[in-house]
Amino acid sequence: MKIGLISTWAISDKAIGGTERFVIDLAQSLVQVGHEVDVYMFSGISHKQNGVNYININLFNIEGEADEYIVQEYFGRFEDYEAYSKLARKLESEIDVKKYDFIQLNSLLFLEAWKTKKRIFTIHTNPFEYKLAWGNKSYDKMLEIMSNYKDNELTKFVAPSIYYAEQYSKLTYCDVKFIPHAIDVKRIETSKSKQDIIDKYKLTNNKIKIIVPSRLEPIQKQPKMVLDACCLLNEEEKEKIEVIFTGLDKQYIKFVDELKEQACNNNVDIKIIRFDYMAEVYKIGDLTILPSKSESFGYSALESLSMGIYTILNDIPTFNEIALNNGFNYIFKNNIIELKEKISEIINNKKYQKRVMPKHSWQEQYTLENFEKSYINLFV
Repeated sequence: MKIGLISTWAISDKAIGGTERFVIDLAQSLVQVGHEVDVYMFSGISHKQNGVNYININLFNIEGEADEYIVQEYFGRFEDYEAYSKLARKLESEIDVKKYDFIQLNSLLFLEAWKTKKRIFTIHTNPFEYKLAWGNKSYDKMLEIMSNYKDNELTKFVAPSIYYAEQYSKLTYCDVKFIPHAIDVKRIETSKSKQDIIDKYKLTNNKIKIIVPSRLEPIQKQPKMVLDACCLLNEEEKEKIEVIFTGLDKQYIKFVDELKEQACNNNVDIKIIRFDYMAEVYKIGDLTILPSKSESFGYSALESLSMGIYTILNDIPTFNEIALNNGFNYIFKNNIIELKEKISEIINNKKYQKRVMPKHSWQEQYTLENFEKSYINLFV
C-alpha cells in the first residue's frame, strides 16, 4: 500500500514532541512491512530516512519550524467553520493525495480536508489540551464538525488512550478506536557513553541526574512543580542532584529565566538544555519525573519506562494506563509535598542506581508490529 501522513510539525531525529515521535514510529513500522510512506510537514527539512520520505510543503513560506502560533496567525482560532475550510483548501492545493490508499492525519484542525479520501485521524489532543491551545469556542466547533463524520465509512478516528477514546466517542457519537502508540526502542538508544554526554553538555559529574523530558510549557506540562518539590529537599539532598529540563522549544524560552532564578535562590542545580537527541537524555537519566496535568498519551512516560528508568508520574488517566503492570514507577497525586517525599525516598534509598527492564508482556503492548497492523486493519 501507499500511505500519506500529514503532520503540522517538522519531523527529525531531534524532535522532542510526542506527535513528532509518533509520526516517526508509525511511518517506520509501515515501511518495515513493505508499505510506501510519505510524510508531509508544514515546515522543516525534506529528507529520506529509513525508507520514509519526509516532505516539507513549507505551508507558511517561512524559514525554521512552524508552531501552533503560526497556524493561528494564518487561519485564526478555528472558532468557526470557515477556518477549517480555509485550511482544508490550502492543504488540498499543496498535497495531491490521489496516489495514496489512505492518509493519516495528526490534527483535528484538518477535519475538512480530503473528505472524499480514506483517512485516519489520530487524536493527539485531549479536551483539556484542546481548550488550552485553541479556546472553548474552537473546541465546541471541533466536536460539532467531528460529529458530522460519525457514520462516514471513509473517515476513521483513533485515540492512543482507552480513557480518551471512550470520552471522544461519547462527545461526538463517533466510533473512536483505541490504538496505543508504539515505540521503536532503538530510536532512544545510543552507543555514546554516559560520560561523553555529560562532557558534551557540560553537566556535573557524580550527581544524580533527574530528567524532565517534556516540553517546558507551564500549564499542561507543569515543569515548575518538579523544581518546587526539589526546593523543599534538605540541603544534603540538594547537593546530590542535578535537575535537567529538556523541552526547550523556541516558544518556551520565555519561561527559562524564572526557573533559573528560583533554582539559584534555593540552591538547586538545574540545567535547561535542548539535547541533540532524546537518546542522550535517557542514557544519562537516573530518575525521570513527568508532572503533567494532562496528556493525550505520554510518549516520555513510555520511553522512560521502556528504558528501565525509575519514573515518577502524575496521577492522570493516560499515565495510569501506561504504568499498568510496570512496577518501576510511582504515581503521585499532583501534590508538591508528595512529589518531594518520593524524590527524597529515591535519593536516600538509592533506587535510581539500578535500571529494571519491563517484563515482556508489558513491552508487547507497544510493539511496532502491533502498531502497524492496527492501523492497516482499520481499512482492511
